[in-house]
Amino acid sequence: MGKLSKAEIKAHAEAEALLGKDVLSEDEKDFVLENWHPGAENNVAAAGAFFTPTDLAADFALEPGQGRVIDLCAGIGGLAYWVRQRSKWRGEVELTCVEINPRFVEIGRMLLPEARWICADVLDWRQWWKEELAGTMFDWAIANPPFGKLATSGGRRGFKSFEFAVIDVASQIADNGVFILPQASSSFRYSGCLCFERLTSGPGVEFKQRTGLFMECGIGIDTSICRDQWRGVAPLCDIVTMEFAEWRERRQARVLADKSEQLVLL
Repeated sequence: MGKLSKAEIKAHAEAEALLGKDVLSEDEKDFVLENWHPGAENNVAAAGAFFTPTDLAADFALEPGQGRVIDLCAGIGGLAYWVRQRSKWRGEVELTCVEINPRFVEIGRMLLPEARWICADVLDWRQWWKEELAGTMFDWAIANPPFGKLATSGGRRGFKSFEFAVIDVASQIADNGVFILPQASSSFRYSGCLCFERLTSGPGVEFKQRTGLFMECGIGIDTSICRDQWRGVAPLCDIVTMEFAEWRERRQARVLADKSEQLVLL
C-alpha cells in the first residue's frame, strides 16, 4: 500500500479533529466515514483491513433485510451505518458490530452509537457470542472481511482463507449472510463481467463442496463501478448472499438420519 497523499492526510486530520467532539452530526459522521483513513495509524495491509468505499457500502445495504443484524469485522462501522440508513425506509434493524481493533471500535461507537459494539476477535465467536450476546441468533450477518491467508486465533476449522472462516462463523449464528468477497473466492463471476457465470472450480467451489453452503449474487450489484474508490487497493470483488437457516436444518436432518441408521445397524 502506498503512502497517503497530501489531500488524504489533510482530510484524515480533519476527520480526527471531528472525532474529538462529544457528539457528531449526520454530516460529520459522513465526513469521517469518507475521510478517516485506517492507513494513517495502522498497518492495514498486514491486517487486511481495507474499509468499504462509501458508494459500495450504500449499495451493499440494499441486500440485508430487517431484524437483528451482526456486522463481523466491522471496522469503524461503514456497512452497518448504511444498513441503518436504509432501515429508515425498509424496516427496523437491531445492530451488533464485532471488531478486533480497539481504535476502530472507539470510532465506530461515535459513528453508530445505536449499535452494540463488541471488541473481540471474530473467530473467537464461541466466547463473545455466549458471554456478550447470550447465544442470540441473528436474522442477518454482514461482512467485508479481511481477504486472504492471515495469521488468526483458533476457530478456523482448517479454512485456508480468512473470508471463508468468517462465513463459517456467520453460518453458526445467523439465518442469512451478505458478504463482500474477492472475486477469486466466489463460486461465480458477476462484477466487471458481461454476464453472470457460475464456476465449476476454484476456492469458492471447493468451499461449497466442503460445507454445502451455496453462494448467490443477490440483487446483482456490480462492485467494479467502485473499484477505484478503495483506499490503497483496487480489488475486484463480488457481493455474495447465502442462506444459513435451511442449511442448518438440512445438516441436522442428516445427523439425525445417520444416528438412526447406526442404531438400526446395532
